[in-house]
Amino acid sequence: METIKTIAIINDPKVTLGSLSNSDIEEKYAWDVDWESLSEHHEYIILGGHMGAYEIETYPYLLKEKEWLNKVINNGTKVFGICLGAQLIADSMGGTAFLSEEIEFGFKELEFHKETEIFSGLKNSKVFLWHRDTFTLPPSAELIASTKYPQIFTIRNSIAVQFHPEVTETLFKDWYDSDISRKELVDYDVSSTLNYLITNTEHFKFEINSMYKKWKNI
Repeated sequence: METIKTIAIINDPKVTLGSLSNSDIEEKYAWDVDWESLSEHHEYIILGGHMGAYEIETYPYLLKEKEWLNKVINNGTKVFGICLGAQLIADSMGGTAFLSEEIEFGFKELEFHKETEIFSGLKNSKVFLWHRDTFTLPPSAELIASTKYPQIFTIRNSIAVQFHPEVTETLFKDWYDSDISRKELVDYDVSSTLNYLITNTEHFKFEINSMYKKWKNI
């Protein structure tokens, strides 16, 4: 019997596993992946990126990734999408990813629409948001939690979160270290947000790893 692996698909060199980093997760870069060689028996984490799920002309590997996601999710493979990963899942399964009118940035509480064990630890916690792209839900998806926009949904054996449970101080600083990021966040209190992250790092690390273990045991 084939050993089940957890494989993380990296869509952007700056958006890595962060708090989820461990030796048991194999990493592959989306632009180098031979999608047909990936076993549907494995489990996959689809990570975020600065690009939109719809930018297939600039990032042609996203089209192949979405075609692969549609196939494996429909066949029952377990996939965990984060930020862009959630948008790719939505877009590949009949929803639509698009650029919204505003940026969601900072730590916010979620509004839950359904009780689920896998996300139970988030009910009394805040999650970190940094995105402008969002999506409409696929017809067969179930919305678990939202802000103004969808934040958690499930579809078949897969889950998707728009927020960044994997964020660390290092990732945050790396993402902010560009003229584009500084310009788009000029009206936000970036310093206080970073301090909140640093103060609560162990809590957020515990939550994402708890979520990951529950997902593995589904």
